[in-house]
Amino acid sequence: GVGKTTISKKIFNDTVVRDHFNQKVWVSVSSSFRMEVILRSILEQSGEKSVEQSQEGGQSGQISAVADQSQLLHKVISLLKEKTCPIIFDDIWGEKGGLDLWKKFFSSDLPESDCKRSCFIITTRNKDVTSAITADEIHQPSFLDDEKSWLLFSKHAFRKIQEQSLREKFEEVGKLIVPKCGGLPLAL
Repeated sequence: GVGKTTISKKIFNDTVVRDHFNQKVWVSVSSSFRMEVILRSILEQSGEKSVEQSQEGGQSGQISAVADQSQLLHKVISLLKEKTCPIIFDDIWGEKGGLDLWKKFFSSDLPESDCKRSCFIITTRNKDVTSAITADEIHQPSFLDDEKSWLLFSKHAFRKIQEQSLREKFEEVGKLIVPKCGGLPLAL
């Protein structure tokens, strides 16, 4: 679409970000997510053990299947108190009770804890999600205007066309295609 995931990936892979934080976590969320799976993913990407494994001396890096959601959340909070970590939640949806889960997640102990050295970046197409989690800052990528749309399209569509007459024919067709893309970089 507009480039939400692309912008987040650039931030996630930036060398300054890498050097500033101990860990980086990327969580791909879908319309049918389970909070337990997301919490496990955060812990696994951080190389953490589950609550049970920490107490029982289980294998490093594996998250036990018996840990419940509240134990996992507690472990994530503990992790964020100890480390600096950007966590990117990519493509959060707000349908089917999902808003309530995200509201609960972000209104748990996270805001009041010592997690200030960590940050969350969330991509969503649903403005209700940003309201529900009371986001500090919202960046809304805009659609490209006609000129920028044409430049982006031309850059990719015509880069290998050397012959002028052939290029002119492709430009004619391109000028019909570009307006139909509605300024969406991904469509161009």
